[in-house]
Amino acid sequence: MALRDLTARFEPVAWGLPLVLAVVGLMAMVAWLAPAPPPPPLRVAVGPWIGYEPLVLASETNDLPASVRLVESVSNTESTQLLREGMVDLAGFTLDEAIRLASDGTDLRIVAVLSDSHGADAVVVRPGVESLADLRDQRVLVEDTAVGHLILQRALAGAGLSLADVRKVQVQAPYLPARWREGDAAAAVVYEPFLSEMMADGAVPLFTTASNPGLVLDVLVARADVLDARRGDVVALLQAWDRGVAAFRQPDTLPLGLLTADGRVDSDTYRRALAGIAFFDLDENRRFLGDRPAPVQASIDALVAILREGALGADLRVAPDLVDARFVEAAARVRPPGAAP
Repeated sequence: MALRDLTARFEPVAWGLPLVLAVVGLMAMVAWLAPAPPPPPLRVAVGPWIGYEPLVLASETNDLPASVRLVESVSNTESTQLLREGMVDLAGFTLDEAIRLASDGTDLRIVAVLSDSHGADAVVVRPGVESLADLRDQRVLVEDTAVGHLILQRALAGAGLSLADVRKVQVQAPYLPARWREGDAAAAVVYEPFLSEMMADGAVPLFTTASNPGLVLDVLVARADVLDARRGDVVALLQAWDRGVAAFRQPDTLPLGLLTADGRVDSDTYRRALAGIAFFDLDENRRFLGDRPAPVQASIDALVAILREGALGADLRVAPDLVDARFVEAAARVRPPGAAP
């Protein structure tokens, strides 16, 4: 082919190439200058435990940060599973559940203590059961969680019994009242608001956390890989929790109609249930997590000793960096003007 013919053949390409390059360069510049898409919402799982209600209130009143989504799970069992599988970034569950999940290999950190049960967890029995010692060989309804078995273990030990001396029937917490009404179980391990519901049906508490403070601490746990990447969102979440706690310390002004909309308990029962919960605000968290020695460490040590008496035994492992107080410190330092001290 002659050189003149070859040049003529590729002449359109030669003229069009600069235009193509210019368009590609322009598109690259637009992409570079355009703002990055927002990160996905920070997902926080909580079960139907009254100790998480300040977060529920924040969600219902649109007081959570726009970057946070509350995931209301069926139970703490589901919350731990969601966190383990990476389906949520943070979750609320009991301290002993956090210890066990970390021991099983999930890389997590405790970033706040949410509440302490002061009577909101109990072992209840049917009328006619005179003592916990009468539960030998009887059916006991209990959720398949570490805390459920922990409470039952502690209650039975006071009566000279062990977990092997009763017939455990595993029931998730929301289904306990209905299962209790079937009438074939002598006792149940239950927490609020289901405790009040079952007491209204005649259940009698023989063991409660009112005489065992610190046995059932609920904590906010985060996957370790989330914390540095979403530091600002975690701090904002803790500030929303703090505002929620402040609201719950003025129960007469709570929107009880909103909080009892599921119809399980009425407003008066809900108020009574709140009497069994001590919520931790940011300042209490700073002392509980950050003081040296940290009070939370004493609770961890006591629970580890109890858990090592159970099935895990010596296999239970506790990482030295399980607690991370940096976020409550940051949240307390940067409270907006006019916020509660």
